[in-house]
Amino acid sequence: MIVAVGSTNQVKVDAVAHGLQGEAITLISHPAASLVRDQPLSDEETLQGAINRAKECLDKTHAAVAFGLEGGLIFMNDQVYLCHWGALVDRNDNLHISNSPLLRLPQEYRDGLLNGQNLDDMMAHFTGIANIGKKEGAMGYFTQNRLTRSQVLAQTVKVLFGQYCYYKAN
Repeated sequence: MIVAVGSTNQVKVDAVAHGLQGEAITLISHPAASLVRDQPLSDEETLQGAINRAKECLDKTHAAVAFGLEGGLIFMNDQVYLCHWGALVDRNDNLHISNSPLLRLPQEYRDGLLNGQNLDDMMAHFTGIANIGKKEGAMGYFTQNRLTRSQVLAQTVKVLFGQYCYYKAN
């Protein structure tokens, strides 16, 4: 089975590869637009970005299924949280969605993020790690690498593919 991921970000490609390890698949990556802000600011916007990536990727490849993965922020109870959403779409227009654990970001990040600053830029400023989103991610940094961005996304991929296989069989 040919499986595609709507991104060329190596963290996302690796997450799909690890999430589908042991499956009889050929993985391809293809750039796909989220059609939302570079840094989505709600669960709904983040989910829409993942869906848009999956659908565009499926439309532009010969894959049987395509994944879209998107990270974003949500603001709740005066706190800011990192969220991740994933979507899987197949050739029959079946759509499966799943999200990941939320991660509360330090309070000092909140105002900057609300005012349009980018999390990657803020992470570089506070931690000295450039392009952290293409590495362990904020998830990895703030969990002391107990759970990295790639691992979170791989878990999401496992849920999505498991849903796909379950509903395809039943």
